[in-house]
Amino acid sequence: MAEAKVEDLGKHRVHFDADNLKDDLESGHSVTYDRCDDVIFIKLGFLQVNHRYRVDLKLPVSLFDKGTTFHPSLESSNCNPNCRISTFAGVNHPEQDYFEMQIEFFAYKENLLREMVSIVNAKDSKEVIKLMIIARALGKGKGTPLLRSGIHCLGEEDPEESESDVPRFEKGD
Repeated sequence: MAEAKVEDLGKHRVHFDADNLKDDLESGHSVTYDRCDDVIFIKLGFLQVNHRYRVDLKLPVSLFDKGTTFHPSLESSNCNPNCRISTFAGVNHPEQDYFEMQIEFFAYKENLLREMVSIVNAKDSKEVIKLMIIARALGKGKGTPLLRSGIHCLGEEDPEESESDVPRFEKGD
């Protein structure tokens, strides 16, 4: 009786389509992009709190109007200490189907982070595209995230450094 069950189990096998499985695995390891009106949502996945990251982005040309060139908006690159555009040529090369951009991102708090930077159309300064960078920062002791492709950790920053230089009062003082 036991042999019959083993034979029955041997006849029924699960088959996975290798192409679909590969696509699902690869999509989970790359940064995702979505556009809604004048905002492009860039989802970085999980990061570690109090860590600074360099993010190499490849913004698909399909997110933009054909033949458009861009440059970083001066307002957004200077005013946000947690997310800034490091390098951005603003032009895609004929053999590439994406714009290359590099940003520096700091996960300054736990939970969901949303930081905004902007790029401006080089031919029409009134056309501003906002880039909403979205990440979830894990707190200390909550695990080490697997970074998606193009995201590089630059190091950990001490949260005490960012506070003011005013001396603290200890309990009992």
